Amino acid sequence: MGLCFGSFVNMLTYRIALRYDLISNFQFSKSNKNRSFCDYCGRRLKWYENIPVISWMIQKGKTRCCRKKLPVLYPIVEIIIGLIFSIYFLITNNQIPINPNNYQLPITNYQTIVQFMVGLVIIVFLVFSAVFDLKYMILPDFSTGILVISALTLWLISNLGEWNYIWSATGSFLFLGFLYLITNKKGMGFGDVKLAIFMGLFLGYPQIIIAFYIAFVVGALVSLILIILKKAGKKTPIPFGPFLILGTFMAWFWGGWLISLSTFQIFR
Repeated sequence: MGLCFGSFVNMLTYRIALRYDLISNFQFSKSNKNRSFCDYCGRRLKWYENIPVISWMIQKGKTRCCRKKLPVLYPIVEIIIGLIFSIYFLITNNQIPINPNNYQLPITNYQTIVQFMVGLVIIVFLVFSAVFDLKYMILPDFSTGILVISALTLWLISNLGEWNYIWSATGSFLFLGFLYLITNKKGMGFGDVKLAIFMGLFLGYPQIIIAFYIAFVVGALVSLILIILKKAGKKTPIPFGPFLILGTFMAWFWGGWLISLSTFQIFR
């Protein structure tokens, strides 16, 4: 199921980029927009050309029609979402230890089924946002909006009355908004600031602190490595969204364990 949604994310990334005029494809206007088509010539794809990962491997990373190279990111995204879905399923069914204070419970009733399904939606659009920001330096508003609505749904179902989540969302927005302004809008994009609303509303305190900590530390390390390898300069823009999303996943799945470490005892 995760592999299939990974294929969906690849398709969505491509079509949203077309809609934003970030890429151009004349053949897109000539093809059936409701069906999958070749990135290059616009030919409608057969069902067996759309099998996640397997089709890419059988075709050796090329299109069957025009034999042009397909991005290796396609199978990578599919595998990543497949793995995250698997981890999420195991955690939700208490087969992997997690923070007992999390909202996640065994899937045994209507409420937890709804929570589980909303969690799948969050995974899909978090990965989509990370991929899109990585490729085009933009966090689309529609995906951030879906994430905020999903987090709000979980709050209404599981945490209604716990204002910690509302204050976390507000504080996260103000914190990144402040950084956005003092860096003259160059330190990060406003899309990152809007994503912070989702992060605070979804994670709450103290998990939001863990998410920001991981995002800033990993972001700084990756930037340093790229500079050392001369793949980027000090003024080269690097998307921050993927790091925020990495921090979100880490805090969501293993926030309780990370907080138990002595380094984070101050946030308990």
